[in-house]
Amino acid sequence: MKPREIRKSYQNVMSLKKSVDRFLKDPSLAPAFRITLFQLEKDIKSARSFWGDLEKKDRTRRFAVCGDKLQIGGGRHYLKGFVNLDFFPPADVIWDCRYGLPFGKGSFKFVFSEHFFEHIDFPISAKKVLREIYRVLKPGGSVLLGVPDGGRVVKAYYKKERQFLDQLRDRCYSSRRPPVEIYGDLDLVNYLFRDQLDNPHYAVHYWAYDEKSLGNLLRSVGFRNMRKSSFDKRYCNQEREFYSLYMKAVK
Repeated sequence: MKPREIRKSYQNVMSLKKSVDRFLKDPSLAPAFRITLFQLEKDIKSARSFWGDLEKKDRTRRFAVCGDKLQIGGGRHYLKGFVNLDFFPPADVIWDCRYGLPFGKGSFKFVFSEHFFEHIDFPISAKKVLREIYRVLKPGGSVLLGVPDGGRVVKAYYKKERQFLDQLRDRCYSSRRPPVEIYGDLDLVNYLFRDQLDNPHYAVHYWAYDEKSLGNLLRSVGFRNMRKSSFDKRYCNQEREFYSLYMKAVK
């Protein structure tokens, strides 16, 4: 991408930010419109980080890879020994992987991503990112994905598994500020599938997965040997273990 194009994109993002900030100060906005603007504000924050970092550095070439393991979207869950890629610091590479991955073909032996895929649109971005992961993996390399287990929470709702549902509520949503509003178990299902649009501290969930849907999605872009994986404390966030689905696949 040419420096002129990068600057133009960054300027457009900043112009959009000013417009959104101005609208949000309008007290007469309908609530639904305000929620839409809140979500746009979150997307702008990510875009500012990505395009702003691009503007500062020469990103017209592929990144040199230091190591053979990549983490995508780890946030503050920084993994030593990995190339950590995310929208925001402390990532090693500030990047929006919906534009592709800035690495050469066959750069990594292992790619890990936990609680990231539910935050990107399905199917366009989800398939594009998986194709890029497939591209940057070496032959025989593997990917490990962790997502909220949509099938598990639907099963718990249907079978009224009180212990699991109460644990989900207490551990995931009880400490949020402003407080979440839960009037019944179906609200928990909605939060896991969608999360909050109107809370600036949490990114919306675009899609939910179960073992079959995620496995078939991986297969659709060329992966093989898809299987449900156990929690791996070397990489995974222990706070997410009880309600997460982990899937492993091989190139």
